[in-house]
Amino acid sequence: MNSGGSAVEHHVSTAMNTLAILGCGALGTSILLGLLSQSSTSKSAESHESIIPSRFVACVRRQAAANAIKLKATEAGFLDQSRIDINICNNVKGVVEADIVVLAVQPHLLDQLLRQPGMRAALSGKIIVSVMAGVTVQQIRSKLERESRSKDDGGGYSIVRVMPNINCFVRQSTTVIERGSVGEDVLQRVSRLFECVGKVFLTEPCTMDACTALCGSTPAFFAVILEGLVEGAIATGLKPDDALQMVSHAMMGTASLVQEGWSARAVRHGVTSPGGSTVQGVLALEEDRVRWTFAKALRVAASGAAKLGSQEVVSDLGHSN
Repeated sequence: MNSGGSAVEHHVSTAMNTLAILGCGALGTSILLGLLSQSSTSKSAESHESIIPSRFVACVRRQAAANAIKLKATEAGFLDQSRIDINICNNVKGVVEADIVVLAVQPHLLDQLLRQPGMRAALSGKIIVSVMAGVTVQQIRSKLERESRSKDDGGGYSIVRVMPNINCFVRQSTTVIERGSVGEDVLQRVSRLFECVGKVFLTEPCTMDACTALCGSTPAFFAVILEGLVEGAIATGLKPDDALQMVSHAMMGTASLVQEGWSARAVRHGVTSPGGSTVQGVLALEEDRVRWTFAKALRVAASGAAKLGSQEVVSDLGHSN
Protein backbone atom coordinates (compact mmCIF):
# COMPACT_ATOMS: atom_id res chain seq x y z
CA MET A 1 0.00 0.00 0.00
CA ASN A 2 3.01 2.26 -0.35
CA SER A 3 1.66 4.13 -3.37
CA GLY A 4 -0.98 5.72 -1.21
CA GLY A 5 1.26 6.24 1.80
CA SER A 6 0.71 4.62 5.17
CA ALA A 7 -2.33 5.46 7.23
CA VAL A 8 -1.33 8.45 9.32
CA GLU A 9 -3.65 10.05 11.84
CA HIS A 10 -3.68 13.84 11.95
CA HIS A 11 -6.03 16.09 13.85
CA VAL A 12 -9.03 16.23 11.54
CA SER A 13 -12.25 18.09 12.13
CA THR A 14 -15.11 15.71 12.87
CA ALA A 15 -17.65 18.14 11.40
CA MET A 16 -19.10 17.52 7.95
CA ASN A 17 -21.16 20.70 7.75
CA THR A 18 -19.63 22.22 4.62
CA LEU A 19 -18.22 20.48 1.55
CA ALA A 20 -16.14 22.35 -1.02
CA ILE A 21 -15.56 21.02 -4.52
CA LEU A 22 -12.51 22.47 -6.26
CA GLY A 23 -12.96 22.17 -10.00
CA CYS A 24 -16.70 21.60 -10.04
CA GLY A 25 -17.10 20.27 -13.58
CA ALA A 26 -19.20 17.33 -14.77
CA LEU A 27 -18.14 14.89 -12.04
CA GLY A 28 -18.07 17.49 -9.27
CA THR A 29 -21.52 18.74 -10.22
CA SER A 30 -22.85 15.17 -10.24
CA ILE A 31 -21.52 14.63 -6.71
CA LEU A 32 -22.98 17.95 -5.58
CA LEU A 33 -26.45 17.39 -7.02
CA GLY A 34 -26.53 13.74 -5.98
CA LEU A 35 -25.88 14.66 -2.35
CA LEU A 36 -28.43 17.46 -2.50
CA SER A 37 -30.98 15.09 -4.00
CA GLN A 38 -30.36 12.50 -1.30
CA SER A 39 -30.77 15.03 1.49
CA SER A 40 -34.00 16.39 -0.01
CA THR A 41 -35.71 12.98 0.12
CA SER A 42 -37.42 12.52 3.49
CA LYS A 43 -36.47 8.89 4.14
CA SER A 44 -32.97 9.45 2.81
CA ALA A 45 -32.53 12.56 4.93
CA GLU A 46 -33.39 10.61 8.07
CA SER A 47 -30.86 7.86 7.41
CA HIS A 48 -28.05 10.13 6.18
CA GLU A 49 -28.68 13.38 8.05
CA SER A 50 -25.50 13.10 10.12
CA ILE A 51 -23.19 12.72 7.12
CA ILE A 52 -24.61 14.87 4.30
CA PRO A 53 -23.25 18.42 4.49
CA SER A 54 -25.74 21.20 5.05
CA ARG A 55 -23.82 23.58 2.78
CA PHE A 56 -21.83 23.21 -0.43
CA VAL A 57 -19.19 25.44 -2.02
CA ALA A 58 -18.57 24.91 -5.74
CA CYS A 59 -15.28 26.45 -6.90
CA VAL A 60 -14.80 27.13 -10.61
CA ARG A 61 -12.56 29.27 -12.81
CA ARG A 62 -15.11 30.83 -15.15
CA GLN A 63 -18.52 32.46 -15.00
CA ALA A 64 -19.72 30.04 -17.68
CA ALA A 65 -18.99 27.11 -15.37
CA ALA A 66 -20.88 28.82 -12.54
CA ASN A 67 -23.85 29.36 -14.83
CA ALA A 68 -23.73 25.71 -15.88
CA ILE A 69 -23.95 24.56 -12.25
CA LYS A 70 -26.92 26.83 -11.61
CA LEU A 71 -28.65 25.57 -14.74
CA LYS A 72 -28.09 21.90 -13.89
CA ALA A 73 -29.35 22.49 -10.36
CA THR A 74 -32.47 24.18 -11.70
CA GLU A 75 -33.07 21.39 -14.24
CA ALA A 76 -32.71 18.86 -11.41
CA GLY A 77 -35.50 20.62 -9.52
CA PHE A 78 -33.44 22.63 -7.03
CA LEU A 79 -35.15 25.99 -7.42
CA ASP A 80 -33.96 27.00 -3.95
CA GLN A 81 -30.17 26.99 -4.28
CA SER A 82 -29.46 28.67 -0.94
CA ARG A 83 -27.34 25.70 0.18
CA ILE A 84 -24.95 26.18 -2.76
CA ASP A 85 -22.31 28.90 -2.86
CA ILE A 86 -20.35 29.28 -6.08
CA ASN A 87 -16.87 30.80 -5.92
CA ILE A 88 -15.21 31.97 -9.11
CA CYS A 89 -11.40 32.02 -8.97
CA ASN A 90 -11.45 31.89 -5.17
CA ASN A 91 -10.53 28.34 -4.21
CA VAL A 92 -8.82 29.25 -0.95
CA LYS A 93 -11.94 30.94 0.42
CA GLY A 94 -13.94 27.80 -0.32
CA VAL A 95 -11.40 25.59 1.43
CA VAL A 96 -11.25 27.83 4.51
CA GLU A 97 -15.03 27.58 4.88
CA ALA A 98 -15.16 23.80 4.35
CA ASP A 99 -14.83 20.78 6.62
CA ILE A 100 -14.27 18.37 3.72
CA VAL A 101 -12.65 19.29 0.41
CA VAL A 102 -13.04 17.44 -2.89
CA LEU A 103 -10.16 17.90 -5.34
CA ALA A 104 -11.87 17.53 -8.72
CA VAL A 105 -9.53 19.55 -10.94
CA GLN A 106 -7.87 18.00 -13.96
CA PRO A 107 -4.65 16.26 -12.87
CA HIS A 108 -2.41 18.61 -14.82
CA LEU A 109 -3.83 21.57 -12.87
CA LEU A 110 -2.93 20.19 -9.44
CA ASP A 111 0.34 22.09 -9.04
CA GLN A 112 -1.30 25.32 -10.11
CA LEU A 113 -4.06 24.76 -7.55
CA LEU A 114 -1.73 23.98 -4.66
CA ARG A 115 0.51 26.97 -5.42
CA GLN A 116 -2.28 29.43 -4.74
CA PRO A 117 -1.30 31.60 -1.74
CA GLY A 118 -2.78 30.21 1.46
CA MET A 119 -4.02 26.96 -0.10
CA ARG A 120 -1.73 24.58 1.78
CA ALA A 121 -2.47 26.18 5.14
CA ALA A 122 -6.21 26.16 4.39
CA LEU A 123 -6.16 22.43 3.58
CA SER A 124 -4.37 21.50 6.80
CA GLY A 125 -6.66 19.66 9.19
CA LYS A 126 -9.37 19.10 6.56
CA ILE A 127 -10.50 15.82 5.05
CA ILE A 128 -9.20 15.94 1.48
CA VAL A 129 -10.96 13.71 -1.05
CA SER A 130 -9.20 13.40 -4.40
CA VAL A 131 -11.27 12.30 -7.39
CA MET A 132 -8.43 13.08 -9.82
CA ALA A 133 -7.78 10.10 -12.06
CA GLY A 134 -4.33 8.58 -11.69
CA VAL A 135 -2.99 10.96 -9.03
CA THR A 136 -1.78 9.04 -5.99
CA VAL A 137 -2.21 10.04 -2.38
CA GLN A 138 1.55 10.15 -1.98
CA GLN A 139 1.91 12.60 -4.88
CA ILE A 140 -0.61 14.97 -3.33
CA ARG A 141 0.83 14.63 0.17
CA SER A 142 4.43 15.18 -0.94
CA LYS A 143 3.48 18.37 -2.78
CA LEU A 144 1.55 19.67 0.23
CA GLU A 145 4.06 18.76 2.91
CA ARG A 146 7.12 19.88 0.98
CA GLU A 147 5.81 23.42 0.79
CA SER A 148 4.34 23.32 4.29
CA ARG A 149 7.72 22.47 5.81
CA SER A 150 9.38 25.32 3.95
CA LYS A 151 6.73 27.87 4.93
CA ASP A 152 5.69 26.49 8.32
CA ASP A 153 2.06 26.16 7.21
CA GLY A 154 1.33 23.53 9.81
CA GLY A 155 1.09 20.41 7.65
CA GLY A 156 -0.98 17.41 8.62
CA TYR A 157 -3.14 16.29 5.72
CA SER A 158 -5.73 13.50 5.66
CA ILE A 159 -6.08 12.52 2.01
CA VAL A 160 -8.41 9.87 0.60
CA ARG A 161 -8.32 8.79 -3.03
CA VAL A 162 -11.82 8.17 -4.40
CA MET A 163 -13.21 7.44 -7.85
CA PRO A 164 -16.97 7.84 -8.22
CA ASN A 165 -18.68 8.22 -11.57
CA ILE A 166 -21.15 10.56 -13.20
CA ASN A 167 -24.02 8.34 -12.03
CA CYS A 168 -23.78 10.20 -8.70
CA PHE A 169 -26.33 12.49 -10.29
CA VAL A 170 -29.02 9.79 -9.95
CA ARG A 171 -27.49 8.30 -6.77
CA GLN A 172 -26.34 5.21 -8.68
CA SER A 173 -22.58 5.79 -8.66
CA THR A 174 -20.14 2.92 -8.49
CA THR A 175 -17.52 4.45 -6.21
CA VAL A 176 -14.17 2.93 -5.33
CA ILE A 177 -12.18 4.18 -2.33
CA GLU A 178 -8.52 3.44 -1.72
CA ARG A 179 -7.56 1.94 1.62
CA GLY A 180 -4.46 2.66 3.62
CA SER A 181 -3.86 6.41 3.51
CA VAL A 182 -6.02 7.45 6.49
CA GLY A 183 -7.31 5.98 9.71
CA GLU A 184 -10.48 3.94 9.96
CA ASP A 185 -12.59 6.82 11.28
CA VAL A 186 -11.90 9.09 8.31
CA LEU A 187 -12.25 6.19 5.88
CA GLN A 188 -15.66 5.32 7.30
CA ARG A 189 -16.86 8.93 7.13
CA VAL A 190 -15.83 9.25 3.49
CA SER A 191 -17.39 5.87 2.68
CA ARG A 192 -20.67 6.87 4.31
CA LEU A 193 -20.69 10.13 2.37
CA PHE A 194 -20.37 8.37 -0.98
CA GLU A 195 -22.84 5.67 0.01
CA CYS A 196 -25.37 8.50 -0.16
CA VAL A 197 -24.92 8.59 -3.95
CA GLY A 198 -24.45 4.91 -4.79
CA LYS A 199 -22.52 1.77 -3.91
CA VAL A 200 -19.01 1.92 -2.42
CA PHE A 201 -16.17 -0.56 -2.87
CA LEU A 202 -12.80 -0.49 -1.10
CA THR A 203 -9.59 -1.40 -2.89
CA GLU A 204 -5.81 -1.32 -2.50
CA PRO A 205 -3.51 1.30 -4.05
CA CYS A 206 -2.10 -1.22 -6.53
CA THR A 207 -5.52 -1.75 -8.16
CA MET A 208 -6.80 1.82 -8.00
CA ASP A 209 -6.02 2.69 -11.63
CA ALA A 210 -7.86 -0.42 -12.86
CA CYS A 211 -10.81 0.48 -10.64
CA THR A 212 -10.71 4.04 -11.95
CA ALA A 213 -11.29 2.66 -15.45
CA LEU A 214 -13.85 0.09 -14.33
CA CYS A 215 -15.90 2.52 -12.25
CA GLY A 216 -15.16 5.91 -13.77
CA SER A 217 -14.89 5.15 -17.48
CA THR A 218 -17.47 2.44 -18.09
CA PRO A 219 -20.50 4.78 -18.17
CA ALA A 220 -18.98 6.17 -21.38
CA PHE A 221 -18.41 2.64 -22.69
CA PHE A 222 -22.02 1.71 -21.95
CA ALA A 223 -23.14 4.89 -23.69
CA VAL A 224 -21.27 3.78 -26.82
CA ILE A 225 -23.15 0.46 -26.69
CA LEU A 226 -26.44 2.32 -26.30
CA GLU A 227 -25.66 4.59 -29.24
CA GLY A 228 -24.81 1.64 -31.49
CA LEU A 229 -27.96 -0.26 -30.61
CA VAL A 230 -30.13 2.82 -31.05
CA GLU A 231 -28.62 3.50 -34.47
CA GLY A 232 -29.31 -0.08 -35.47
CA ALA A 233 -32.88 0.22 -34.25
CA ILE A 234 -33.38 3.45 -36.20
CA ALA A 235 -32.13 1.66 -39.32
CA THR A 236 -34.88 -0.92 -38.84
CA GLY A 237 -37.58 1.73 -38.55
CA LEU A 238 -37.87 2.68 -34.86
CA LYS A 239 -38.08 6.25 -33.66
CA PRO A 240 -34.89 7.41 -31.89
CA ASP A 241 -36.55 8.27 -28.57
CA ASP A 242 -38.48 5.01 -28.46
CA ALA A 243 -35.36 3.01 -29.28
CA LEU A 244 -33.31 4.77 -26.58
CA GLN A 245 -35.93 4.16 -23.90
CA MET A 246 -36.29 0.50 -24.86
CA VAL A 247 -32.60 -0.32 -25.00
CA SER A 248 -31.69 1.62 -21.84
CA HIS A 249 -34.41 -0.21 -19.92
CA ALA A 250 -33.21 -3.54 -21.34
CA MET A 251 -29.68 -2.71 -20.19
CA MET A 252 -30.92 -1.74 -16.73
CA GLY A 253 -32.91 -4.97 -16.45
CA THR A 254 -29.90 -7.04 -17.50
CA ALA A 255 -27.78 -5.36 -14.84
CA SER A 256 -30.50 -6.12 -12.28
CA LEU A 257 -30.33 -9.82 -13.15
CA VAL A 258 -26.57 -9.80 -12.56
CA GLN A 259 -27.08 -7.97 -9.27
CA GLU A 260 -29.51 -10.73 -8.27
CA GLY A 261 -26.80 -13.34 -8.80
CA TRP A 262 -27.03 -14.32 -12.45
CA SER A 263 -23.70 -14.69 -14.22
CA ALA A 264 -23.20 -12.90 -17.53
CA ARG A 265 -22.96 -16.32 -19.16
CA ALA A 266 -26.28 -17.39 -17.64
CA VAL A 267 -27.99 -14.27 -18.94
CA ARG A 268 -26.64 -14.85 -22.43
CA HIS A 269 -27.64 -18.51 -22.45
CA GLY A 270 -31.05 -17.61 -21.08
CA VAL A 271 -31.77 -15.42 -24.08
CA THR A 272 -30.21 -17.41 -26.91
CA SER A 273 -31.89 -20.46 -28.36
CA PRO A 274 -30.65 -22.82 -31.10
CA GLY A 275 -31.14 -21.28 -34.51
CA GLY A 276 -32.73 -18.17 -33.04
CA SER A 277 -32.22 -14.54 -33.97
CA THR A 278 -30.33 -13.69 -30.77
CA VAL A 279 -27.57 -16.24 -31.33
CA GLN A 280 -27.10 -14.88 -34.83
CA GLY A 281 -26.64 -11.40 -33.38
CA VAL A 282 -24.20 -12.72 -30.75
CA LEU A 283 -22.16 -14.43 -33.48
CA ALA A 284 -22.01 -11.12 -35.35
CA LEU A 285 -20.60 -9.50 -32.21
CA GLU A 286 -18.04 -12.27 -31.79
CA GLU A 287 -17.05 -12.00 -35.45
CA ASP A 288 -16.15 -8.36 -34.85
CA ARG A 289 -14.28 -9.25 -31.63
CA VAL A 290 -16.47 -7.03 -29.47
CA ARG A 291 -15.54 -8.88 -26.27
CA TRP A 292 -11.82 -8.39 -26.99
CA THR A 293 -12.41 -4.75 -27.94
CA PHE A 294 -14.04 -3.94 -24.60
CA ALA A 295 -11.31 -5.79 -22.70
CA LYS A 296 -8.75 -3.71 -24.60
CA ALA A 297 -10.67 -0.51 -23.92
CA LEU A 298 -10.57 -1.16 -20.18
CA ARG A 299 -6.83 -1.91 -20.22
CA VAL A 300 -6.12 1.22 -22.23
CA ALA A 301 -8.26 3.35 -19.91
CA ALA A 302 -6.49 1.94 -16.84
CA SER A 303 -3.10 2.65 -18.41
CA GLY A 304 -4.26 6.12 -19.36
CA ALA A 305 -5.36 6.81 -15.79
CA ALA A 306 -1.92 5.86 -14.50
CA LYS A 307 -0.26 8.17 -17.03
CA LEU A 308 -2.51 11.07 -16.02
CA GLY A 309 -1.03 10.86 -12.56
CA SER A 310 2.58 10.37 -13.60
CA GLN A 311 5.00 12.83 -12.05
CA GLU A 312 5.92 14.20 -15.46
CA VAL A 313 2.32 14.94 -16.46
CA VAL A 314 1.25 16.37 -13.10
CA SER A 315 4.29 18.64 -12.85
CA ASP A 316 5.14 19.66 -16.41
CA LEU A 317 1.63 20.37 -17.62
CA GLY A 318 0.89 22.17 -14.39
CA HIS A 319 3.72 24.59 -15.09
CA SER A 320 2.49 25.21 -18.63
CA ASN A 321 -0.92 26.39 -17.43
